[in-house]
Amino acid sequence: MFGRVSVFTVVVVSSIVVAFATGFWLTSVSGMFYRSITVPEIYSKTVTWADSEREFRVYDGLKVYVWDASNYWEIYLTLINKGPGDLFLDDVYINGVPYHSHECLTKYHVLYRANGKFYVLPDRLVISPGGKVILKVLVPGPGFKVFTKHANVFYAGGGAVFSHGDVLTISLVSGGSTVAVVIILP
Repeated sequence: MFGRVSVFTVVVVSSIVVAFATGFWLTSVSGMFYRSITVPEIYSKTVTWADSEREFRVYDGLKVYVWDASNYWEIYLTLINKGPGDLFLDDVYINGVPYHSHECLTKYHVLYRANGKFYVLPDRLVISPGGKVILKVLVPGPGFKVFTKHANVFYAGGGAVFSHGDVLTISLVSGGSTVAVVIILP
């Protein structure tokens, strides 16, 4: 009779230990899963070189600006929120530096597409669950030139330009997490 009680006790204790370990593992896994969906998934990326004057409109609130320039890179990143809640894109870094801190970039160099138009990236871009956003990052290249009266808006200054073969790491910050994409300029 004592033998059966001890076997039963061992089975119960083993079950409790296994249940505790499984619960701890599931908590860790779900925590990692939840954290992984707080950053956008980069669905696609493309890089093009504009060597002649190209013009498009940029919307900043109610104001509309015309971008017309030559010798720059256009980098398109398609972001998707596969999480259950809103995703907040807080900042964009280029090679570890906030894009607006580069001497050659302004707030008009990182745009997002909505309703068929390009808008200036706000302080916090919200992407709804299942939502898709296209970011357009404009990076000055050798010989970058801004035309007409827009030179003071799309300032490239005496700051660094990026050349063919340079490596760019574009990092997207969302709620303290970061996802980065490495691009070699063709």
